[in-house]
Amino acid sequence: MIKMNPPKVYVHKRVYESELAQKRLDRMMENIETDDLQSVDDASLEEAVKANGWLQLAGKRTGEIKRKSDPIIIFNTFRFIPDEEFKGLAQKYPTLSGYNFLGNGCWTFRDATGLNNLNGVCKSAYEIHSAWGCYHACDYCHVRDFLNIMLNLEEFVEHLDELVKRENRQQLYKYDNQTDTICFEPEYGASELLVNYFANQNGKYLMLYTKSDNVDHLLHLTHNGHTIINWTMSCETVAKEIEKHTPTMEERIQAAEKCQQAGYTVRFRFSPITPIKNWQVENREMIEKLFARVKPDLITMDVLGWMSAKQIKNALDISLFDHEYRELVEKMAQEGIVNHGKQIFPHDARLKIYRFFIAEIRRVSEKTPVAICMETEDMWEELSDELGMQKNNYACCCGPKSVPGHPMLISCS
Repeated sequence: MIKMNPPKVYVHKRVYESELAQKRLDRMMENIETDDLQSVDDASLEEAVKANGWLQLAGKRTGEIKRKSDPIIIFNTFRFIPDEEFKGLAQKYPTLSGYNFLGNGCWTFRDATGLNNLNGVCKSAYEIHSAWGCYHACDYCHVRDFLNIMLNLEEFVEHLDELVKRENRQQLYKYDNQTDTICFEPEYGASELLVNYFANQNGKYLMLYTKSDNVDHLLHLTHNGHTIINWTMSCETVAKEIEKHTPTMEERIQAAEKCQQAGYTVRFRFSPITPIKNWQVENREMIEKLFARVKPDLITMDVLGWMSAKQIKNALDISLFDHEYRELVEKMAQEGIVNHGKQIFPHDARLKIYRFFIAEIRRVSEKTPVAICMETEDMWEELSDELGMQKNNYACCCGPKSVPGHPMLISCS
């Protein structure tokens, strides 16, 4: 587990009601140093949320907050209660209605219909979670300066079985796009529990979603080929200057190589592609280094978005940007242009980036499947021939059926 020094740690009293949760807390606290550890219940947690001003940060990107320390940690537990009881708790403690403070949110439904209305093609699926917030501090991200971590994981896995059996057509379960739990392993123990669970599920797969290089705890697990590990990957300057507190590009490639040697399926998201100075040179080098050591079954791509131009200026150091894209941001910010859904850069500006990446990937690995993520129908129409996929027939990193054996996930050469 990564060593952390948060200014405060809150432990919900429910943690102490579970022997397994308390043991998990003790293991993790061996790697956490803080001068302020407090026990809380719902009422005092609500006061803490107010006092720390977390709700006032809603809508801001991580880079806008300018986090100056490790995030404050809340150790919490899931509540497995009827929706009506959650509604009652949210009415009683309205400040705790978001960010899983009440112990809700163990899984969420990614609704493709709603996302398509936000100007991006996607596929519906359930995603599983056990924390909200992140040790990493990537400037473009949406997390704040706190971590809300659930500790009753054995109970979580028992209830996960209900979801997996009910959703019999979904094959891939993404874990976790609200945090990077691998940073907290092996003390946290979520990887082992979930890998073991999915190893024994017929036709069901876990996808670990990470930037971390803390993978040694995974190498001895019996996964039976039912765990996919997906790294979000950026070129060296972006990893160093924008994705703060993250492993370097080369450290992520090394981690993927270790996991592939341990029999895991590995894949990558070039996400979000940030058009820095010399972005072509740096990303060409990244692609060459990646394919020299790893054979991913799939690569997906998306371009920096989910923000207005003004937010990009506030959250990121745009002096790092290529002049063409920096001028676009400046112009859009001056004109007050906001994004509709995900995309902020114009179609042609994004198309230029995608075509470069597709050409470079094809140059070094002709048969590796490549897809775009949450892109417009127009972009799919433009690139379908080059990708060999269409907007209504594609594989992607977290699609509900994008698992080994999918007809579009052929072996790379």
